[in-house]
Amino acid sequence: MGQVEDMEIFTEIVRAGGITHAAERLNIAPSAVSRRLKEIEARLGVQLMNRTTRQMSLTETGRTFLAHAERIIADVEEANNDITRAGGQVSGTIRFAAPLSFGLTYLGPILAQFMGRNDGVVLDIDLSDRRVDLVQEGYDLALRIGNLPDSSLRGRRVARVANVLAASPDFVERHGPLDSGTRFDGLPGIVYSQVSQTGTWLYDTADGKEGRLRLKTVMMCNNGEMMRDAAIAGLGLIRVPSFIIREPLDDGRLVPLMTDHDWGGADIHLLWPPTRHLSARTRALIDHLADEIGGMF
Repeated sequence: MGQVEDMEIFTEIVRAGGITHAAERLNIAPSAVSRRLKEIEARLGVQLMNRTTRQMSLTETGRTFLAHAERIIADVEEANNDITRAGGQVSGTIRFAAPLSFGLTYLGPILAQFMGRNDGVVLDIDLSDRRVDLVQEGYDLALRIGNLPDSSLRGRRVARVANVLAASPDFVERHGPLDSGTRFDGLPGIVYSQVSQTGTWLYDTADGKEGRLRLKTVMMCNNGEMMRDAAIAGLGLIRVPSFIIREPLDDGRLVPLMTDHDWGGADIHLLWPPTRHLSARTRALIDHLADEIGGMF
């Protein structure tokens, strides 16, 4: 087994969080993975990982080796893909993470179209509202919606989606009329807990004045679909990106409110690890997603 293969095994141990999970991903025995790690350390004459009965962690030398290993693997992969791309094809596996609601609403047809054009690519898709760690968990690409914390990740902004304030017709009948002359403060609200738990929503009026709506929070949730269903049931006001409630707005189960106000919005980004090169297949998927999603909003 060559040194590049050794580096691939080492990076997989780090990404998977241990030998057992790495062995599952590599489809080899854990004992073989453990033996390879010991042989790598023996060849280099250094300890790359600290081992306890419960966990493994990188040494300082291990972190340095990991950075070099990832760059070398990316270079080898890019060289292979350049040859493949010369023949008009990309191939290999892309691990891709995206938010659950957005993925279910929009990504199915978009990704199917990409696969139809690139039959040598295998997509490993994770739809979840959890923010995956691209580097540690071995993801090639992630789609994220909202403000991004400072990080070493590289990215591309592809679109912006507006927030909508809405409620069920029954809720409007019980508390209405709900328009710009209504005092909303104290009304029941359904709050997205990944962004805020305060129940205070900021907005701009049509003439540019800033305002805030203070709610009585009756539900906090980290999933847009559950928030949508709670709003349809009349539990409270909801303020979410438009794609989450597109269907109930279209069929009348939810009613948009104060549409002359700007309720903010969220940028849609594609993010990838800070490796030296993107693989041709990942770059192709980024371009495809940017074109398709950018044309929707």
